[in-house]
Amino acid sequence: MENGGAGILQIRQVLLFFVLLGMSQAVSETGSFLVMEELQSGSFVGNLAKTLGLEVSELSSRGAQVVSNDNKECLQLDTNTGDLLLSEMLDREELCGSNEPCVLYFQVLMKNPTEFLQIELQVRDINDHSPIFLEEQMLLEIPENSPLGTVFLLESAKDLDVGINAVKSYTINPNSYFHIKIRVNPDNRKYPELVLDKALDYEECPELSFILTALDGGSPPRSGTALVRVVVVDINDNFPEFEQAFYEVKIPENSTLGSLVLTVLAWDLDSGTNSELSYTFSHASEDIRKTFEINQKSGDITLTAPLDFETIESYSIIIQATDGGGLFGKSTVRIQVMDVNDNAPEITVSSITSPIPESTPETVVMVFRIRDRDSGDNGKIVCSVPEDLPFVLKSSVNNYYTLETERPLDRESRAEYNITITVTDLGTPRLKTEYNITVLVSDVNDNAPAFTQTSTLFVRENNSPALHIGSVSATDRDSGTNAQVTYSLLPPQDPHLPLASLVSINTDNGHLFALRSLDYETLQAFEFRVGAADRGSPALSSEALVRVLVVDANDNSPFVLYPLQNGSAPCTELVPRAAEPGYLVTKVVAVDGDSGQNAWLSYQLLKATEPGLFGVWAHNGEVRTARLLSERDATKHRLVVLVKDNGEPPRSATATLHVLLVDGFSQPYLPLPEAAPAQAQADSLTIYLVVALASVSSLFLLSVLLFVAVRLCRRSRAASVGRCSVPEGPFPGHLVDVSGTGTLSQSYQYEVCVTGGSGTNEFKFLKPIIPNFLLHSTRREVEENPPFQNNLGICGITTASDTGDFTVPQNRPPRKLNPPRTMEASGKLICRQRQVLFHFLLLGFFLAGAAEPRCYSVVEEIEGSSFVTNLAKDLGLEQREFSRRGVRVVSRGNKLHLQLNQETGDLLLNEKLDREDLCGHTEPCALHFQVLLESPFEFFQAELQVIDINDHSPVFLDKEMLVKVSESSPPGTTFPLKNAEDLDVGQNNIENYIISPNSYFRVLTRKRSDGRKYPELVLDKALDREAEAELRLTLTALDGGSPPRSGTAQVYIEVVDVNDNAPEFEQPFYGVQISEDSPIGFLVVKVSATDVDTGVNGEISYSLFQASDEISKTFKVDSLTGEIELKKQLDFEKLQSYEVNIEARDAGTFSGKCTVLIQVMDVNDHAPEVTMSAFTSPIPENAPETVVALFSVSDLDSGENGEISCSIQEDLPFLLKSAENFYTLLTEKPLDRESRGEYNITITVTDLGTPMLKTQLNITVLVADVNDNAPAFTQTSYTLFVRENNSPALHIGSVSATDRDSGTNAQVTYSLLPPQDPHLSLTSLVSINADNGHLFALRSLDYEALQGFEFRVGASDRGSPALSSEALVRVLVVDANDNSPFVLYPPQNGSAPCTELVPRAAEPGYLVTKVVAVDGDSGQNAWLSYQLLKATELGLFGVWAHNGEVRTARLLSERDAAKHRLVVLVKDNGEPPRSATATLHVLLVDGFSQPYLPLPEAAPAQAQADSLTIYLVVALASVSSLFLLSVLLFVAVRLCRRSRAALVGRCSVPKGPFPGHLVDVSGTGTLSQSYQYEVCLAGGSGTNEFKFLKPIIPDFPPQCPGKEIQGNATFSNDFGFNIQ
Repeated sequence: MENGGAGILQIRQVLLFFVLLGMSQAVSETGSFLVMEELQSGSFVGNLAKTLGLEVSELSSRGAQVVSNDNKECLQLDTNTGDLLLSEMLDREELCGSNEPCVLYFQVLMKNPTEFLQIELQVRDINDHSPIFLEEQMLLEIPENSPLGTVFLLESAKDLDVGINAVKSYTINPNSYFHIKIRVNPDNRKYPELVLDKALDYEECPELSFILTALDGGSPPRSGTALVRVVVVDINDNFPEFEQAFYEVKIPENSTLGSLVLTVLAWDLDSGTNSELSYTFSHASEDIRKTFEINQKSGDITLTAPLDFETIESYSIIIQATDGGGLFGKSTVRIQVMDVNDNAPEITVSSITSPIPESTPETVVMVFRIRDRDSGDNGKIVCSVPEDLPFVLKSSVNNYYTLETERPLDRESRAEYNITITVTDLGTPRLKTEYNITVLVSDVNDNAPAFTQTSTLFVRENNSPALHIGSVSATDRDSGTNAQVTYSLLPPQDPHLPLASLVSINTDNGHLFALRSLDYETLQAFEFRVGAADRGSPALSSEALVRVLVVDANDNSPFVLYPLQNGSAPCTELVPRAAEPGYLVTKVVAVDGDSGQNAWLSYQLLKATEPGLFGVWAHNGEVRTARLLSERDATKHRLVVLVKDNGEPPRSATATLHVLLVDGFSQPYLPLPEAAPAQAQADSLTIYLVVALASVSSLFLLSVLLFVAVRLCRRSRAASVGRCSVPEGPFPGHLVDVSGTGTLSQSYQYEVCVTGGSGTNEFKFLKPIIPNFLLHSTRREVEENPPFQNNLGICGITTASDTGDFTVPQNRPPRKLNPPRTMEASGKLICRQRQVLFHFLLLGFFLAGAAEPRCYSVVEEIEGSSFVTNLAKDLGLEQREFSRRGVRVVSRGNKLHLQLNQETGDLLLNEKLDREDLCGHTEPCALHFQVLLESPFEFFQAELQVIDINDHSPVFLDKEMLVKVSESSPPGTTFPLKNAEDLDVGQNNIENYIISPNSYFRVLTRKRSDGRKYPELVLDKALDREAEAELRLTLTALDGGSPPRSGTAQVYIEVVDVNDNAPEFEQPFYGVQISEDSPIGFLVVKVSATDVDTGVNGEISYSLFQASDEISKTFKVDSLTGEIELKKQLDFEKLQSYEVNIEARDAGTFSGKCTVLIQVMDVNDHAPEVTMSAFTSPIPENAPETVVALFSVSDLDSGENGEISCSIQEDLPFLLKSAENFYTLLTEKPLDRESRGEYNITITVTDLGTPMLKTQLNITVLVADVNDNAPAFTQTSYTLFVRENNSPALHIGSVSATDRDSGTNAQVTYSLLPPQDPHLSLTSLVSINADNGHLFALRSLDYEALQGFEFRVGASDRGSPALSSEALVRVLVVDANDNSPFVLYPPQNGSAPCTELVPRAAEPGYLVTKVVAVDGDSGQNAWLSYQLLKATELGLFGVWAHNGEVRTARLLSERDAAKHRLVVLVKDNGEPPRSATATLHVLLVDGFSQPYLPLPEAAPAQAQADSLTIYLVVALASVSSLFLLSVLLFVAVRLCRRSRAALVGRCSVPKGPFPGHLVDVSGTGTLSQSYQYEVCLAGGSGTNEFKFLKPIIPDFPPQCPGKEIQGNATFSNDFGFNIQ
């Protein structure tokens, strides 16, 4: 409270101070002080008391304080002495920049009474900065032709000092070319200019350097330097010059495209663009332009098209080097092409003869000519053919060759010859040409057909008619129709063999067909001969033997010889009961009409009265006892034996045996009784079940043990082998093939041994031979291995190398054969070939030397068929002799330019000749041809010269030429022009060039080394671009024809400008006004200058000249357009005007200048500023008027833009009071924090400018809290629900109270108030969290003991003093379903049951009784429902769900049981529900007088007997199911492994232990592998027993449908199981 009082007192004092401040109207005069910059902090400025005329004590008593507008404390006041001191070092340049004088304004605030005094501090400059050039190095480019006195502007230096300390003068180090002149800007700043005193010469001195020094006026003076580099700009006053005036180079004609031919080099004494040379071809022909290319920059001449020495041997090229100013120099390059061996020899074929008949003598095959376009050794050629061919080459004159056969040819030895004619030159490297021809040999019928083999065909009996049984094949080495073979059947040697009815043959392909069905038992084999004849003339033929073997089929079933099965009285075999196991009972004897393995018989016991007692041997049919006989065995037995052959499919028969067991053969036969007594049947059922259970269990155990043993055995074997375990053969040796096919399913080989014993012959051993190896039967192997038989009785296998009867025909690919010639055509061909041979023999003997060629001439463009000459007269031949000798005209390339009239001997033009197309520019134009005479052979060379006429005018390739001539070019300068092209030659070619009349140029006609002429333009008068910028002239080319022809081209002469004019501005002075709020990028003004020069010389670049740092930062000028734009924002308050110098410079060194004065216009662009001096927050509530803030306002603008007003929101309890530019913010009345704890006050300061600008300052005033509010509960009372049986310390709910105060005054503490009921132990029931009001149940509540209770809770704050309040809390216990229903009636206490009597005449709905139950819970937990859970007879009684009444559901009948037991379920509706049961006994009576009979207590003994059978059946079914499940699991595992092995594809392992068509003959009675069985249980005739045990073949899925079981009879194996 004391602290609060002191704060209130202090606030009141401040309030009083500002009230007095507001009432004070006195304003004193302004004081002024002077201080030098850079003085240390604490330096004396002046005595404020003396300046203001006050006493020192008055300053202290009135609380004098120095205040600045920007809160910068540059000065401090010592109130004890009245001295005004510096609080920090002052830097004039930082405070005021370039403004002079530099004045700082302050206010002195006097209290008691309040008074504001204005003072100002002027800061004097000292020389503390040296002049600085913004660029340490300046570059000036001055043309060497600049006149004396030319002025060049230099950059000025910057000095931050002002007045006399600023830059005063500039100097330059002494030199003979330049001096410095000092100029003054309108702002009194000085800048230097460089004046030229002596003419410059680029070639003598290309660059100068000077030191420019700037001096200020300080004492001592400071200076700054910069380097000035003067670069003398060259002008184009020198011609380019080549290193050599003539270049000569040799290049091979096979040079690659793009290869460098030569590099020409020229130089120019000028520099820059004037020395940049461009190389071009001058007056180059079309061939030169297409063949060569010159790099304009480097002068590299490269090859662009292939060279050909045979076409052009040399090139002469004029190279022109032109500099950037248009001056040029010339040089001549002569390129000689060197011949290389780049032309391969050429072959021209005159005739080819193919095919050639075989067996004919020497024949001419081909006539051809060879040549090579190269010269020298490169043109010398040799010709050859392969030496291993029966052909020879013969040469004749003029490189003609003939290809002839060396000897008669044989088509059967070789029907086709691929001949390669190789022509090679003698050049380096040698080139060759290969010409491939194919010579076919025509056929003559000189070979008979030959059969590939003697065939043996196998045909299965009972075949279908017209069955294809095989083929015979014969080949003929001839071709065409001579090789077409026809087949036929020859008459058989056996006249009794009906061959025509047995087989037929296809005459075209030799396919054999059986005409009817064959029977092995009737005809086992037959043979016949087949003939094959070709279709030649005369026809040739051959024959072959064909054997047909009929293969037996299994078409006869076994026939039982004993016992007889003819339907007579059955034969009964007697067996003594004392017989030992293996006792021979009898033997079944059977035969089969088939042969081979189709006749192999096997025997099997199909049915038996008692399984396991007898057995049948599989191979001999002997029936023997399998075990000792006992007294329990039946006396009479019936056996059914199955006899099956080994065919495919197998055929079978059955034999029935009757066996009688006797004690002795003298003992009479007593038949067994037909039926046993009923008691025995009942006992036997139990015995059979026990036996079956034991058998199945034993079999299951045995299978498991066997499976484990096999797995262990296979693993040990696989570990010993180390890879995939493959059996040695396809199956074990104790198994025989009974599939009925007579062969195994694979191509296996067997060794068969026959042994004898006990009067029977049977197969004992079957040894497999591994089929994985190929058979290579050598004589040694045959001797070492015993022979073996196949199913056809053939001993061993003989290969084709031994007998030749079983050779396999080899398939040869068909050859293309040409159709044969007739004998007449062959004769003519031979005759013609002999004539050609004779002709070339004469040609070879022709040894006359080559005479001079005969020359003829003709004028081009004359029509075809024009007369050239008469060859008959030229050759001195008569007309008849001329025709007889077959004169022909032959030319190279077979171009028929000439034709020969055989009747008259005239040589005529075949077509119109164009000399330009034939020879181009070659002169003379000669066409070479040969005159060939036959009978005898003669050869003449001749040529036809085509004479040119003037049929083409000169043509310029470019109709317009552009020549650029510098205006500074001196008279006499020459400029090359492009020449015209004329296809004519000689005097018809171009003779002269002329140009249209003009006063500036004339044309000269020059002659090249190859004789062609070209023009040159000569300047006669100096050019002036400003007077005449361009000229148009007409260039005419004249040829020497009669009359002459001409061609014209336009020459466009462009006068190239030189830089000889300086830029000039439109105005020397520009004045502009700009608002200070103009945006960045705003266009201030656009200056414009012009230059009468053109091109780059007329391109003007604008820039700021001698611009200060402030101007460079504020403005920028577009170098191309001259637009001056704002670079940064203007500020009128800092700078009111700018004087900007603009320089316009052309591409050279000429420039012009102008001045732009920019005046800045003030706008209201500064918003008022608010400076907060003091601020108080928070403010205690309920306090009287209090000072909240003290602040000052200012505006940098002037005039109305600087006048300001201040305000706050009107709806706030605050007010403003002002004193000059200072304001105080006061509370208008006491504040209430609970009504509003925070005020957001916006202080708005607005100026009077246009537009008005305002500044808003947001402050937040907090109201401090006072504890004047007690806590208040959110509810006056709370009701909480708690489920019974809750866990201790359970959170059951919360109470909440709030306090409108804040801080500790609002912190609420909760507590339990004493209960009004003294008997309520509240502290043991609930507790409360003092901080958050959470309520907890301290112990478990029981709804049945306590349904609810109430108490009061108190809430108090932590203020001083503390305030509190209270609220009522009711706790209601919610019931839970924790009690089960309790049955009242009928009583369920374990006493004697209560029996309800129901008359049998009761109607449906008759009330039997009512079940009465109660539940200790409440609500829906106590709602009970009733349900009939069990009943002796369902549907007879029903229970009502809601009241428990038990009523009859239908009428009672005599068939209903007398006693009934009902179980009723009573269930409540809780969650989860609870229930109880009630048991009722109901007795149906005819009348209520009938006595009550209790139910018997025990079941009869018969029920116990039934249970034993049930247990046995259940056990048997369980064991059988387990066994079946194990078998199926084993099958699944095996199939999965097989599929996985098949996918892996590594070792080929059979899918099962052995094929399913094999049976066990080892005599052991069990199979050697673990077999899988499907066991089916069937019942019938009142007994349950295992009837069938069927093996499952591993290669097929198991199937055991019910129909199949019923349809097949059962039979017994040696173990006594019934196997189907």
